[in-house]
Amino acid sequence: MNQIIRWTAATLTFITLALPVQADSSQHAANIRHIEVSGHGLVNETPDIALLTLTFSQRDKQARRAKSTVDTQVNDLLVLTQRLGIKKKDLQAARLTIYPEYDHKNNRQLIGYRVSRDVQIKLRDLLNYPKLLEGAVDIGASNTGQLQLDFSNRKELENKALQAAFHDAKQQAKLLAQASGDTLGKTLWIHTSGGHRPVPQMRMAMMSDMKAEARYPTGEMSLSRQVQVRFSLQN
Repeated sequence: MNQIIRWTAATLTFITLALPVQADSSQHAANIRHIEVSGHGLVNETPDIALLTLTFSQRDKQARRAKSTVDTQVNDLLVLTQRLGIKKKDLQAARLTIYPEYDHKNNRQLIGYRVSRDVQIKLRDLLNYPKLLEGAVDIGASNTGQLQLDFSNRKELENKALQAAFHDAKQQAKLLAQASGDTLGKTLWIHTSGGHRPVPQMRMAMMSDMKAEARYPTGEMSLSRQVQVRFSLQN
């Protein structure tokens, strides 16, 4: 997978004296001439795992029969996942809901019981996505939630973005220190933020158009980190 690291412009602020030190409690550090900058790091990468939620739902006048149908559908789905090489540890099918449904236009007459079960699947091979989705439709899945793409090496990518953010901050601090006739000194403190988890916007697909959604999800996602760094200044 190709990794692209971009450095964006930092927000820069010169600070001379009298600001409280956040990471160094000594009075000496508080009185050191310093510069404070914001650095940004961005890593673009193609996701290699996905989280998909499939829902199986049935209504029947007897809750027991509706549940039996849903259980059969979920079991058929488990057979499909085994055939695709999806491991049991990547499946979650514990969430079951049962509730009555009424005809509110006819004096709230009971029309049956709705039984639904959600199955969460972590896909470690995205090439299985079309096969899984099309198979789920054939089995009887009623809808699918938003597909969430992610990275198996997320921590490693976040660390790269963090390193890029610090490098960005230091480069900007050096530039301004030189412009002011000073020399950049040691790091006094660092505050980190960012590392958000962007999720591609993929609309919820109902059973009638789930097969149209069964395509291999492509494209890059970004991970970003931001650092606030204070450096000392020397004449």
